[in-house]
Amino acid sequence: MTTSERNWQAGGFTLLEVLVALVIIGLGLMAVFSQLNQTLITASMLRERTLAHWVAMDRIAELRLAGQLPDVGETSDDIEMAGVEWAYVLTFSDVGIENFRRVDVTVSFADRPDRVVTELAGFLGAARVAVAPPEWTPGDQNAEFSAGESE
Repeated sequence: MTTSERNWQAGGFTLLEVLVALVIIGLGLMAVFSQLNQTLITASMLRERTLAHWVAMDRIAELRLAGQLPDVGETSDDIEMAGVEWAYVLTFSDVGIENFRRVDVTVSFADRPDRVVTELAGFLGAARVAVAPPEWTPGDQNAEFSAGESE
């Protein structure tokens, strides 16, 4: 066996084969990191939208618990939630039903009020005065009972 035959059998990868393998690995890694970056961006956006939605739901819940019917119009304020300053706008509109209002809540970042993160609509009603039900005892044959019929 000659020297050139021995070198050929001991073989290895040529420079061209190594470069092709590195290009393939590089393209694969670029695809993986691109997908990872997209996942992080999506997770961040979902967190922002979730927190903004909570701000909107909290505003509507507070209005409902207040028990007062707000006037038709618009009001705005800032609030802090989860370490983020939020700006919100409450828009009250008449729906054509007495003692009933629609409220639209628009939530954005306090430092970027033009970038709306979420919008939520809800309805508010005026507090009712509780009326005591008529006294009635089961088995009382003389009790007058009406199921909403008018006289």
